[in-house]
Amino acid sequence: MQKKQATGLDTRMLVPVYAAVFGILAQLFLPWISIPVLKYSRFPAKYNIFHLKDCLENIQLCGAASTRLPLEPLSGGEIDFLTKLGQIVTVCSCGMAVLLLLAAVTVLWKRGKSLLPVRILFSFQLLWTLVLFGLVFWFNLFLNEKIGRGISFQTMTIRSYVQLTPWVYAQMLFALGVLPFAKRLLWTDRDETPPCFEERRIQEDHRLGRRTRVSLVLILLGIPLVILFGICFLNDRSAVFIGLCIICLSMLPFAMVFEDRHPQARELLIIAVMSAIAVVGRAAFFMVPQFKPTAAIVIIAGIALGPEAGFLTGTVSGFVSNFFFGQGPWTPWQMFSFGIVGFLAGLIFARRKARGRYHHFAVCIYGGLSVFFIYGFLMDVSGLISVYSHITWALVAAHLISGFYFNLIHAAATVIFLFLLDDPMERKLNRIQKKYGLMEV
Repeated sequence: MQKKQATGLDTRMLVPVYAAVFGILAQLFLPWISIPVLKYSRFPAKYNIFHLKDCLENIQLCGAASTRLPLEPLSGGEIDFLTKLGQIVTVCSCGMAVLLLLAAVTVLWKRGKSLLPVRILFSFQLLWTLVLFGLVFWFNLFLNEKIGRGISFQTMTIRSYVQLTPWVYAQMLFALGVLPFAKRLLWTDRDETPPCFEERRIQEDHRLGRRTRVSLVLILLGIPLVILFGICFLNDRSAVFIGLCIICLSMLPFAMVFEDRHPQARELLIIAVMSAIAVVGRAAFFMVPQFKPTAAIVIIAGIALGPEAGFLTGTVSGFVSNFFFGQGPWTPWQMFSFGIVGFLAGLIFARRKARGRYHHFAVCIYGGLSVFFIYGFLMDVSGLISVYSHITWALVAAHLISGFYFNLIHAAATVIFLFLLDDPMERKLNRIQKKYGLMEV
């Protein structure tokens, strides 16, 4: 038993248990129906399974008393049908909670022999979340037909009257995470002895590795799709949930550093320290708009520790620092922008082991250009998407011009902080990396 605890194998087995417990809490206690038009009324905007009848009544009352939802009173037959449908959903949701409890008990009782029941029960959870999505989609069609509103992608997603909360999508993600890895999570009988000595070797290869290719796919495809999903299906009001999803995606290529060995605490601590420095640096200069050292710290982390570590440092820094500056629709875009700046810095400079004569000036120039053209442009685009529903070329030009001076100040601040901090911090990080063999594969 001590051997399994030392290798952390029983901890892996508890992942399906934690996922089942979260599913039970989300099904019974957390809200998973959101009605944005009720947010500014006297009625609550979010409901759980035991208040679906109240949700239906409040929609009808809001439609009669407000122009935000110009809904004609529902007929008696429509009310009876929707009430019975809500009761059926409530009973099924309680049954789903019982099945998830059964999955958790089965894992704790049968351990590795519970593979088939776990896959079946989590398949039911995935199917149930898809059914909920279909029911919400149908109810939006019903409301649009009742109001006489046109049916389009925008009216069914971004500006739909009824939406699912992030808790339902989180259950879907947990089910999708457990199903393909159930065998690996539940197989705890294999013998894994941690190595007594760790062999250090530096791979001198200037080609793009598998980690870098995976990172490029996530950056160019995965994370933009997650941000687009938050805008369309979560009404751009779930910045924390989308931010956590982006952090999880950015951790995947970074975790591939340890695919052939166990990670050590000191290897993860250095990423946490760089992220903390970036967060504290941004908070320390809160009184000066746009004059922040965060991008400079992220760039240094990418150069010294590699592109994957730079991207992870940028996403974590943007997410955590906004707990001081305020979370909002801009948070996922800031995380994505900081991450790209750090990833490209690592991709351009990290593979050049020898520090050339003009290395320091090249880093400063890259910092200014990347912050101005990449970070600034992406944040300007996020402002356009979040604020305006109808975008024209004149509006785009006016928005970019209005943000020119802010981006210029941010770029100049990045150049100044890189000029002051790049050389000493890179030397310290390289010394620590060589001394302890951190993230060298």
